[in-house]
Amino acid sequence: MVESRATIVHYLGVVVPMLLNQPASPLERAHCVRFGYGAGVEPQLHAVFEERYGFPLLELWGMTEMVRPLCDNHAPRQVGTRAFGRARPGLDACVMDENGHVVPDNMPGELVIRHSEATPRRHFFNSYLDNPEATAEAWRGGWFHTGDIVVRGPDGMLHFMDRRKNIIRRSGENIAAAEVEALLLTHPLVANVAVMALPDDVREEEVLACVVLKDRNGTETAQTATTLFDFCHANLAYYKAPGWLWFASEIPTTGTQKIQKHRIFPEGQDPRTLPGMFDLRPYKKRG
Repeated sequence: MVESRATIVHYLGVVVPMLLNQPASPLERAHCVRFGYGAGVEPQLHAVFEERYGFPLLELWGMTEMVRPLCDNHAPRQVGTRAFGRARPGLDACVMDENGHVVPDNMPGELVIRHSEATPRRHFFNSYLDNPEATAEAWRGGWFHTGDIVVRGPDGMLHFMDRRKNIIRRSGENIAAAEVEALLLTHPLVANVAVMALPDDVREEEVLACVVLKDRNGTETAQTATTLFDFCHANLAYYKAPGWLWFASEIPTTGTQKIQKHRIFPEGQDPRTLPGMFDLRPYKKRG
């Protein structure tokens, strides 16, 4: 960035912890960058990065199916809250439940969007190739259903929780895997983490954390698992702490470093039966 004298950069959330883990360098403030534009920065690292590297990270939300992204780019920005913007003329946004009803502010639901009531599909894709059924399903009710779970604040600001497929449903509570992952990544022992749902006979689903430790030399113990559980239990609602924890040697990713959770365990295998799986459910208690 210093050599190119770029003034605007695009970032992926995974890049932020990588840069923060680098040794300090005078190049960190020798650039000409006015702002970064991207998505997925962990809330706990947002302000830390901006203070160290000297430019704001503007969180956006968008999809291939539409060409008008939302962005939290007006002062005062809501740094560290997963905020990504508000509805505006030319891009309606609403939060709905599974039955297509608008949910109250501060309640999670699916983000649905459209250009406007009069022309809902303007500036959107035409259709999914050779799949009119999927197109109709995505546009049911005159809104495009994004599959993302969000919360709308009283000020109209939208806050990302997670993809619907990554929401863990435990005893009636919706738990965003991304929130638990973001917290665990701030622990000094953790190099990488993937959080997902496991079936539970009593509570429908339970939280599983697959953790890669920075130092794997004999540290993958019950004591370390308890340490990480206590960290989560102290900083999250009790029901969000991992009920199961497993130490992985690595977590599969794509070429752009997106985690591929479906590749962590062999298809058809119950992860609860794996050696080294720690059952932490007895420790999950209301404070």
